[in-house]
Amino acid sequence: MLTPQSNIEFSKARRGAFVEDWLSYLTGRPSDLLSFEEIRQNLRLQDAAYRGLHEIELDKIVGSTGRYRDFTRTFLPKSDGMSQRWRQVNTAVNDLGVPPIEVYKVGDVYFVRDGNHRVSVAHMNKAKTIEAYVIEYKTSVPIDQQDNLDDILVKMDYTEFFDETRLDTLRPGHNLLFTEPGRYRLVKEHIAFHKYLKEIETGHEIPYEEAVGSWYDHVYMPLIDLIRERNVLSYFPDRTEADLYAWLILHRAELEKDARSLGYISDGELLAELIKDKNTSALTRLLGYFTPKLDLQSLSLKAARTKFLEETQLNKIRPKHGLRFSEPACYFLAKEHIDVHKYLKETEIGYEMSYPEAVASWYDNVYRPTVQLIREHGVLNYYADNTEADLYMWLVSRRAVIEQGQHSLGQVSTEDIIEDLEQESLSSPLTRMIGYLRQKLDAHHVPVA
Repeated sequence: MLTPQSNIEFSKARRGAFVEDWLSYLTGRPSDLLSFEEIRQNLRLQDAAYRGLHEIELDKIVGSTGRYRDFTRTFLPKSDGMSQRWRQVNTAVNDLGVPPIEVYKVGDVYFVRDGNHRVSVAHMNKAKTIEAYVIEYKTSVPIDQQDNLDDILVKMDYTEFFDETRLDTLRPGHNLLFTEPGRYRLVKEHIAFHKYLKEIETGHEIPYEEAVGSWYDHVYMPLIDLIRERNVLSYFPDRTEADLYAWLILHRAELEKDARSLGYISDGELLAELIKDKNTSALTRLLGYFTPKLDLQSLSLKAARTKFLEETQLNKIRPKHGLRFSEPACYFLAKEHIDVHKYLKETEIGYEMSYPEAVASWYDNVYRPTVQLIREHGVLNYYADNTEADLYMWLVSRRAVIEQGQHSLGQVSTEDIIEDLEQESLSSPLTRMIGYLRQKLDAHHVPVA
């Protein structure tokens, strides 16, 4: 029998799933569960052994055999269609307890073979552990609960690369660390080509280990020294020197092919190009999460504002709100901000609040204080074509990006972000954000009033 309490719990789980997906888009970290089959094939897992019944940590369950698309990384349900089954399990667990689940163990993490809904309910009940029948697959690749598929593939490539090249023994102080899969295979190709060229130059075959050391000393490190000299890594805090090396090598091949100038494009020119194209996509990622959800075929600025005010009842709740965006999609984003604020407030106070309460709380405690600071600093003077609401949207987005990058959630003040905004040029992230939205709307032939 489905209880009203199970409906409340499922609603909380769905809101939590939304927040998890939203934050994952801000940070660029996937919120999806891992597919056991993908891991099994990529790591070529074969030898399995039954380990019996164990109490395992919920946080170390990172994937599933068949239901990995149905839940977030913390096993929150991704669709309303899961309501009935989830609520049935929730009620049964509360009445009878949690029967053991079945899992595969790979490295230090687990994949659910049977019992996905039980894991989801256990997470919602804030359990730390769960009983599980464990089947373990042996692997030499170290895996932990923070890894996504790319992380695991990089670790696999790393293990195979150093087993084969022994670079860690030949050059113990090496800094060859990539963040993307496939790069170590690229380096092995570079080493093989370098070996071929050296053998032509010397007129005799050279040992593989000698070729590895020569490549590191005469190809890799000179380029890394140039990257350090120009402080290029400061533009890319989430990347490594090896990542930049790979980008430069691949980009040189493309440029030289296009320009028909093999060997004539210098490392310095490539570095200048890399700095010019430095990653400014944090806000684009934010907007990219929400934009596909919009009905862009029927959305105009006036229609978007009307729909926002109807759904939020902001005209009734705060008649003098003055909230007005210059782009339709920003109204959608603002409504998502309210939903996130509602979830966070309910987590804080421990009970469900009505939607009008959440709208009022968001306006009074989030939107209005930010706009007040914008007015005090006279920031709108720098952006005559935008509104206070536009600047609010930029500030909230910018703070999230900075806090994620600094691992300082809740510690970056609005005043600091406003100072950042005041120092931006005409090509500021705000301008890029609005331009991005306008481009998306134009691409779908949406009228912008």
